[in-house]
Amino acid sequence: MIFERFEVVDSKPALYDSVSDSLILSDLHLGIEMVGVRSGVLMPKFQLDEVLEEIKEMVEDTNASRLVVVGDIKQSFSSGMDRERDEVERFLDKVSMLFEEVLLVKGNHDNALKYRVEDYRNVELSEYFLEKDVLFFHGHERLERGEMVDFDVMVIGHEHPAITLKDEVGVKEKVACFLYGESRGRKIVAMPAFSKLAEGSTVNEIPEKELLSPVLREDVNMDGLEVLAVDREAGKFDFATLGELRSLD
Repeated sequence: MIFERFEVVDSKPALYDSVSDSLILSDLHLGIEMVGVRSGVLMPKFQLDEVLEEIKEMVEDTNASRLVVVGDIKQSFSSGMDRERDEVERFLDKVSMLFEEVLLVKGNHDNALKYRVEDYRNVELSEYFLEKDVLFFHGHERLERGEMVDFDVMVIGHEHPAITLKDEVGVKEKVACFLYGESRGRKIVAMPAFSKLAEGSTVNEIPEKELLSPVLREDVNMDGLEVLAVDREAGKFDFATLGELRSLD
């Protein structure tokens, strides 16, 4: 459980919000395999099918009526990849049937996404969504001061937080994680990437000045955030605070 209303779904990098009956994901990066091929990196094309299958499983587990994706639905910064557009449309076709409402937060990778969204009556795309006391925002930039009012919890993506764990012989393993705690009197949740192929920031190793998100870099005491690691096969691991983890390195 993260705070009072958010619960990790199984051991996946996803949350269920019991108050708004929402399944929450971040950083799908659909089309990442095609972008890799264009850069000379060969990747098997599997991600979309697995994402859709996992979403279907989570709907069966939670009965969520709404999906919230906290940014970076797609990978390419441009709009010129036909196969990526096909993947986005397949994704929207499926989730628009699975959920009564789909809210897509615009991430820094999501240029030209609005032209896909406009074809679906129950899909909405916005720079951020304010749901009563919860703000869903990608986190690749800071909100203007005047916009940062009337919410108790901010849920962000973008950073792809992960931690590295070391075994007794010194072998390291990287595990995705949620970060959650306080930020200037409000609560914050940083979501791990739902994509298996998106690199994560190893927050227990890198200096804070190298964090991707200005929200985490400038507005949060990172050492005070609690860490909940998730692995689809191994399960969930609660590691208390990031500061305590860093002290062990």
